[in-house]
Amino acid sequence: MKLRSKAARVATSIALTLAGIAGYSLVTAPAAAAATYGCNGSQIDSWNNTYNGTTYATTYLFWDGTYNCVAAVKRGSYYGVKSRIAVDAWTDKDGYVSPGDDGSYLYYASFKFYGKGRCIAVETDVWNLNGNNIIQDHVPPGGYFHCG
Repeated sequence: MKLRSKAARVATSIALTLAGIAGYSLVTAPAAAAATYGCNGSQIDSWNNTYNGTTYATTYLFWDGTYNCVAAVKRGSYYGVKSRIAVDAWTDKDGYVSPGDDGSYLYYASFKFYGKGRCIAVETDVWNLNGNNIIQDHVPPGGYFHCG
């Protein structure tokens, strides 16, 4: 195919470059997200943690074939503001997995726990800037899920 005008050649070059960039970032984004939060593996689930219609965090769940890693990432006006946030987990074989991650953070709380041969449940807690616990989001609401 011979492109006749310089404008056509430039437009084609830009389109191919953008397509390459978009394809590359789609492939690498999940691994980068896991590493960003101190996790390994692939993202297998996520859910928003909301109170009165406002999303204060999003919880991400990662799995590497042996370990689960849960990361609660602050959103909106809480992102970048030091305040208390926590993540905890339970397994059907071990009960409460200790320790979770509970502290005053700018961006997220995360921790990794053994999950091979186990079903899990996760809880994200968020406190407002006055120190009141406004979210206790236990997922799933009853029982366990994501059996490894």
